Amino acid sequence: MKMTAFETLVYRMIKAIFDVLALVPPKTGEKMALFFSKIWFAVDRRHRKIAIENITRAFGREKTRLEINRIARTTFFHAANMIFETPRVYALKPKDVSKHYTVHGLHHLRMAHTKGKGVLMLSGHLGNWEISVQLNNIARLTVCGVYRKLDYLPMERYFHEKRESTGSRLYPLKGAVNAILREFAAGNGIALLIDQNPKRHQGVFVDFFGKPACTTMGPAYLALLTGVPVIMYFFVRENGKYRCEFLPELRVVNTGDMEQDILVNTRNFNRALEGIIRRYPDQWFWIHNRWKNRPLPETVS
Repeated sequence: MKMTAFETLVYRMIKAIFDVLALVPPKTGEKMALFFSKIWFAVDRRHRKIAIENITRAFGREKTRLEINRIARTTFFHAANMIFETPRVYALKPKDVSKHYTVHGLHHLRMAHTKGKGVLMLSGHLGNWEISVQLNNIARLTVCGVYRKLDYLPMERYFHEKRESTGSRLYPLKGAVNAILREFAAGNGIALLIDQNPKRHQGVFVDFFGKPACTTMGPAYLALLTGVPVIMYFFVRENGKYRCEFLPELRVVNTGDMEQDILVNTRNFNRALEGIIRRYPDQWFWIHNRWKNRPLPETVS
């Protein structure tokens, strides 16, 4: 990445700050994150309103106002805690991974991998998604990813380098299809986060927590195009460690009607992710305006 002298200086400052944050003990980091999150929740009216509205949209019939408010506050804490967690995760050595992770359902990933087509691995902004950089060390296979580039070049350089530090290859979302196909051809995994609100022309509207949500059609298209097996995975905080879990392979519906099959499979992928979020509702990133785009009457499914 070509940067100006000033941008290079800023990059080095960012790197130094995160290197220092990596030294903060977990318990100390959690206390600091709790302190900052309380201030953030109090002063950031816009994102507080988004979080509460999103949680109410999803759980309004199941949870009380007090419970919804608690989930929102905890969401802010988990987001703030990423500032301290992420540098530590980047700094982990392969031999130390087992000290910090519990792994569940790894056989589902390995069974999918034996088909020799690569694996499409889907997840969302749950727990701390940045710790997906350790997938290579956990799964013992090459897992690459697709991501949305950051606008600020020094920050983009830092995160790109760290995300590739365990042997992954990261591809910017725009124009990533050919790279993804190469990785599948090599038998590798591709990890995608599927819970952001895409531009209207890049998604289809399918049910998510009982409300239509514009959802990227890319994963369903890739699965139908390549026949690659699809699994869900996630990382959450649990009992002082990170729980990494791989779920059973998802059935991909392929009737030959590409448009309809994309819709059906996207809906099924959303349903699987919703099931995970329901297990850990306070660890999803409710601050994101997931239902920002609203469907036209004929686009709801």
